[in-house]
Amino acid sequence: MSSVRPPRIPRPKIPKIKKPSISKSKRLRLKPSGVSLKPRLSKPSNVTKHKDKKKIIKRNTGTCYLQSGCRSVLARDVTKTQCKKMGGKSWRKAGGACERFEQ
Repeated sequence: MSSVRPPRIPRPKIPKIKKPSISKSKRLRLKPSGVSLKPRLSKPSNVTKHKDKKKIIKRNTGTCYLQSGCRSVLARDVTKTQCKKMGGKSWRKAGGACERFEQ
């Protein structure tokens, strides 16, 4: 009787995992500083992102005067409310009419 051997199937080779050296592992740990390692969820492509626009505040500045009738300059480039707080008697917008504060 002749013995028949079953065909030999080679096993797949599994690569060995090499551990990085201590200094290399430190570098790998330090790289993602401040970045969260949470998985990102993909956003639908049809959704557009609205950018927040900064509101531009235009302040009317003018010249603050110590006396009524817009005489004796107290301060320049101030708003009307700032002029009142400083104790001004009148205020004029650039290229505008003189405004007296009532007291």
